[in-house]
Amino acid sequence: MVKRREAPAIPVEKKIEAFAAQADHVATVDTAHDKDAKRDYKAIRVPFNEYEFAQLEALCEKTQRSKLNMIRYALAFYAEHGQNELT
Repeated sequence: MVKRREAPAIPVEKKIEAFAAQADHVATVDTAHDKDAKRDYKAIRVPFNEYEFAQLEALCEKTQRSKLNMIRYALAFYAEHGQNELT
């Protein structure tokens, strides 16, 4: 005869509370990111329309930057200075 396993009957609410209590005790570690690290982490493809691409090219000619460098520069600039505009 097959002997069936039976789990102890723990109410669902207690399971949820136990799970939530574990989350309160987990220490999160902030990882420091190196801004000069090798660029092999992620890559994205950004489609532009004709107007946006013309703006990017004009800005790159004015600043003597490559297109990728201009996008990275804008990202760094807004990360540092653009806090007031986002909130």
